[in-house]
Amino acid sequence: MGKQEGGGEESLPPLFESRRARFIGLYRVFASTILVGVCLIWVYRVTNIPRAGEAGRWAWIGTLMAEFWFGLYWIITQSPRWNVTYRQPFKDRLSHRYEDKLPGVDIFICTADPKMEPPTLVINTVLSVLSYNYPTEKPSVYLSDDGGSEFTFYALLEASRFAKYWIPFCKKFNVEPRSPEAYFALHSDVHDIKYGQEWLEIKKLYEEMKNRIESAVATAEIPVEIKKQHKGFSEWNLKVAKNDHQSIVQIITDGRDINAVDNDGCQLPTMVYMSREKKPQQPHNFKAGALNALLRVSSEISNAPFILLLDCDMYANNADSIREALCFFLDEKYGPEIAYVQHPQGYNNLTKDDIYGNECFVINAVELAGLGGYGAALFCGTGCFHRRECLFGRKYSKDYRGHWNIESQKTIDRSIKELEESAKALISCSYEKGTQWGKEMGLIYGCPVEDIATGLAVQCRGWKSIYYNPERKDFLGVAPNTLDTALIQHKRWSEGLFQIFFSKYCPFIYGHGKIHLGAQMAYCIYLLWAPFSFPTLYYVTIPPLCLLHGIPLFPKVSSLWFLAFAYVFIAKNVYSIVEALRSGSTLKAWWYLQRMWLIRRITSYFFAFFDTIKRQLGLSETEFALTDKVITDDVSKRYEQEIMEFGSASIMYTVLATSALLNFLSLVWGTKRVVMDRHSKSLDQLISQVILSGILVLINLPVYQALFIRSDKGHIPSSVMFKVSHIPKAGEDGRFGWIGLLGAELWFGFYWILTQASRWSPVYRHTFKDRLSQRYENELPGVDVFVCTADPTIEPPMMVINTVLSVVAYDYPPEKLSVYLSDDGGSEITYFALLEAAKFAKHWIPYCKKYNVEPRSPAAYFVSSDDALDADHNQAADLAGIKKLYKDIENEVEDAVKLGRISEEVRSKHKGFSQWDTYSSRRDHDTILQIVIDGRDLNATDVEGCVLPTLVYLAREKRPQYHHNFKAGAMNALIRVSSNISNGQVLLNVDCDMYSNNSKAVRDALCFLMDEAEGNEIAYVQFPQNFENDTKNELYSNSLRVISEVEFHGLDGYGGPLYIGSGCFHRRDTLCGRKFIKGCKSEMKWEISRKREETGIHELEENSRSLASCAFEENTEWGKEMGLKYGCPVEDVITGISIQCRGWKSVYCNPTRKAFLGIAPTTLSQTLVQHKRWSEGDFQILLSKYSPLWYAYGNISLGLQLGYCCYCFWASNSLATLFYSIIPSLYLLRGVSLFPQVSSPWLIPFAYVIIAKYTWSFVEFLWSGGTILGWWNDQRIWLYKRTTSYLFAFIDTILNSLGYSDSAFVITAKVSDEDVLHRYEKEVMEFGASSPMFTILATLALLNLFCFLGVVMEAIMGEGMTKLYETMPLQILLCGVLILINLPLYQALYLRKDKGKMPSSIAFKSMAFSVFACICFKYLY
Repeated sequence: MGKQEGGGEESLPPLFESRRARFIGLYRVFASTILVGVCLIWVYRVTNIPRAGEAGRWAWIGTLMAEFWFGLYWIITQSPRWNVTYRQPFKDRLSHRYEDKLPGVDIFICTADPKMEPPTLVINTVLSVLSYNYPTEKPSVYLSDDGGSEFTFYALLEASRFAKYWIPFCKKFNVEPRSPEAYFALHSDVHDIKYGQEWLEIKKLYEEMKNRIESAVATAEIPVEIKKQHKGFSEWNLKVAKNDHQSIVQIITDGRDINAVDNDGCQLPTMVYMSREKKPQQPHNFKAGALNALLRVSSEISNAPFILLLDCDMYANNADSIREALCFFLDEKYGPEIAYVQHPQGYNNLTKDDIYGNECFVINAVELAGLGGYGAALFCGTGCFHRRECLFGRKYSKDYRGHWNIESQKTIDRSIKELEESAKALISCSYEKGTQWGKEMGLIYGCPVEDIATGLAVQCRGWKSIYYNPERKDFLGVAPNTLDTALIQHKRWSEGLFQIFFSKYCPFIYGHGKIHLGAQMAYCIYLLWAPFSFPTLYYVTIPPLCLLHGIPLFPKVSSLWFLAFAYVFIAKNVYSIVEALRSGSTLKAWWYLQRMWLIRRITSYFFAFFDTIKRQLGLSETEFALTDKVITDDVSKRYEQEIMEFGSASIMYTVLATSALLNFLSLVWGTKRVVMDRHSKSLDQLISQVILSGILVLINLPVYQALFIRSDKGHIPSSVMFKVSHIPKAGEDGRFGWIGLLGAELWFGFYWILTQASRWSPVYRHTFKDRLSQRYENELPGVDVFVCTADPTIEPPMMVINTVLSVVAYDYPPEKLSVYLSDDGGSEITYFALLEAAKFAKHWIPYCKKYNVEPRSPAAYFVSSDDALDADHNQAADLAGIKKLYKDIENEVEDAVKLGRISEEVRSKHKGFSQWDTYSSRRDHDTILQIVIDGRDLNATDVEGCVLPTLVYLAREKRPQYHHNFKAGAMNALIRVSSNISNGQVLLNVDCDMYSNNSKAVRDALCFLMDEAEGNEIAYVQFPQNFENDTKNELYSNSLRVISEVEFHGLDGYGGPLYIGSGCFHRRDTLCGRKFIKGCKSEMKWEISRKREETGIHELEENSRSLASCAFEENTEWGKEMGLKYGCPVEDVITGISIQCRGWKSVYCNPTRKAFLGIAPTTLSQTLVQHKRWSEGDFQILLSKYSPLWYAYGNISLGLQLGYCCYCFWASNSLATLFYSIIPSLYLLRGVSLFPQVSSPWLIPFAYVIIAKYTWSFVEFLWSGGTILGWWNDQRIWLYKRTTSYLFAFIDTILNSLGYSDSAFVITAKVSDEDVLHRYEKEVMEFGASSPMFTILATLALLNLFCFLGVVMEAIMGEGMTKLYETMPLQILLCGVLILINLPLYQALYLRKDKGKMPSSIAFKSMAFSVFACICFKYLY
């Protein structure tokens, strides 16, 4: 600080005063009452959360979180309001004390684009500061032109000439404002003749200058004679592009030159044009980089101690602004600690009621004044006076007294050229490398709001800052005059502010202990704008949706809790109105501001949040979007009439329009609900939500007008309502790929919606078997178990009898249990194996019941029993004996299998073999039926004298001329035969490889079927399919884990799961075609048929054989209305849906101990063939009369219809998946982007859907008991199925529908070679077979690899990886993921040497196909 003569500084009156706002204490009391209300709302929310299962629970919890955020944010907003401070400078004291010692001031003006920021606009700002009421030798004006435009330079040159007339005119007549354009617009009628004459002359000069500039810009050419008048134009003789040019520094007016004078002979201020060096590969750090360059250049030329920063559209509206600012800096007591003085941003083009809320009356008058009260005013980037030393990184110390009255560092001995050359070196691209610029010196880099971060950093170095808001605004700019521009501006601000919160400059971390806690909180008012979007979006979405469903989220009007909500709402908004009116706003402007705050929060702040997160994850870089200062006349006219402008197609408008329409529909429906309620219950419960929707509808009135009423160019484009505006135009590259992707994504979206049906209403069931035993043990119904086999080669007899033995040994009264083996292979070896099993069962059943064995399949039990029996010597001895017996029968059966026939010795021991005397082949033989164990026979007992279950062998009649209808025909034959022999009320059918793993499963099923309340409406109980041979990470994803653990539970919630053909307990009469009749009960109790008891075994066999003859079903309803349906490879699913459509329900039972375990496919080929059969059958159902879309309509719930469709649409999924696997990669090779770029806000929905969907899929899989690698294998197999199994299934179904082929039934092999099994156990994929499916897989894998390598090579050789990343990130990601998924394929093609590798013929064909496709698409398409 300069020393005072003749006395101490303490005696001098201050140059400014600070005054606290009135009634602060009263306001604090009022705010405390609102805080109490907020706390009561929180208490209400926490104490009234709906219980699990109650409607609206999650909506309530979400509302609690939203209101907690609203309350917390409101508390933060109180920090500046509790310390509002106003400042008043005393310019007369400044003049009296320092007029001859006033310091130099460097004024920085920044522009970046001559189109968005016209040169005439820029020079008006320049002229306004050149003519400040300040000694003209003291200010220096620097214009930074980041556009490097010679038109801007030319305009500045013209302004320097006009200034010679303008500055004297302004000072002579004390003109305000001193921007010519603004001045002439305000003063168009001058009555004083003398003044009027000079006014006309100066206006003519201005108009001529303006016309010359605009003419040059319009013609894009500066006249040659003008270029010759100044050497500066020679800089543009070189190749100058906006982002690629050399440093340009031109001193247009040299304030040292005694000849540089105005029209009155007074010295002119220094005026400098600067355009820093730009290179494409070098970051230029936007406005922060430009200001730092100005700091260095100005320090070389004028080096004033104080600096004023201005945007090019922010002209000086007060000629005394510098003097007012210096009152703060030069104050003897507080001046040395002040780093900067911030003025509010005002605008000269505001409408009467500020339609877009640009002025921010309350922020300027209250919040920023409150921050200033803590000595921590925000640095807002424009209209700010700085102490130079502070911007250069100096820390504040208490002994600092300031150095402002030293002589300027202008070097008189140095020529203009020397100064220009030395300054150019300071603004080269490489100057800042290895320095503290952008870190500790100058403005901070890496953030769109570099000003806020810089101001905070200055304050944390110990400096104070002042906020000064005079009655006459010191600076006026151009406010956004379209909604799109206003929203983009706020997106940039909120994005930058949120980035600060995430950075090391977060006020609560960086500012801790350095600035006041109130200032830290006040900073966060703006830093947390972006996350405010989520609770706001929630509040404008979920309560209206709940209103549609009649779910109340607020207290009843009659409840005392309602008072808390009402008080907070009314008090907060009433005070908001009062605050706005006191700040100079109008009531209508306040309403417009509420609308804009809502719109900003659900659009600008929402997208800013996601862009910030993308940047934090390294997925995008900081961008700086300029606000356009140019508009068309019709837009300007609508703006002046305060009509909102929606003319562009913006994703923000899509969000806005969606929210508006949602609330409108909710209001209409909610009002209808309230009005139609006779008891006024809805009025009491839902009135708060109706009011909320009503307010939102009122706020959105301009949106409805723009959507449906307005016809001008400012209405909302139809593409916002139906968003397809990004499809390339006809002739543009990528059009057909884009349209195809649109179709694929529509399909994926539609299919995803289908999959949600099975996730919205899951049901988990638990049985009480003890209650069943207590209530019905003596009345348990008969149970007939059907085991089906078809080929002894694919389904070995030992595997079949293990399944038979597992169900024969059920924990169930044996006299009520009958087991039927259907052998569609008609094999005497299978029959022989069953005979051996019958003998073994006499020992096995008592052993199982004695030791409560699990599982009761001998082979599975012996594998798992060795370690568990060390402590039990008695059981160990019995185990050894039973093992020996099992080994003996295993050897007998295996010997017969190897021999291929049954020895005559064995054949002679049992009469049943005689039935093979007339046997011709497996497709041509009589009915073979043998009751191996007759449960009625008192002599048919086990070794402990207990009755054995009935055991029956059946090979139905087969003739070449008759269709045997595969497994459905076998099952129907079993239903008829069993009805004649045992006629159990309950039927269980299992595949021959699906042994019982839980001896109590039959009792679990009966708990459902015999339940007194709901049992009578249950047709079947389905257990999941599980497999004993799955690898740790489920290499082929055979378990369908998510389907069995999630989706089937969801279907159960709608009335029942699918019947999947195995592990299912049926009520017999439902399979025989009975319809459900409400109130009609069917008895499940055990009844002994006297007629059956009196019938001899031979007669029973003979009577039953005819039921399994080929001709029996002719002219009957079997296969139509009775039994399992015919004509479909998935007869089970179609049968299940027909049962449910007859009114029955089904139940899904998934106990902790799995009820059944089978053998999963051990090769990829088997898995794909199995899924081809399933998906083909499901798709046939969709196209048949049994389609869930029409056959089930009105008969089952919509959720269950959608659930069925999830599987019926498997086959058609192939087309969209194939398109997605091929086309984006091929277009990647051509460099054509089919997805949004990194910089586009449209990337957000893509990124969100990808991340959210696959994160949930991952969580769902792990929750279902899977592993991380298992989930990855599951994704791979789904891709393989969709591109092969489902594709062939789709084609075969279409051919079948057209009559070109018949349905086939392919049995999945249960036998594998040892080396195949060894690779399976090691989780090495098996590709050894030659299959067209493998050709497709290999071709797709190689095509994606070639496309990826091709585009990477082009990027390296051409524009670089950064360009590729910016333009096609999602295509690269998609192609990369497909390559990672296909790694096992590449290994099988080129790296592996074992027998499981891909056959060379497939490798050759797939390479040829993929190379051909890439070449054709790249060069011929």
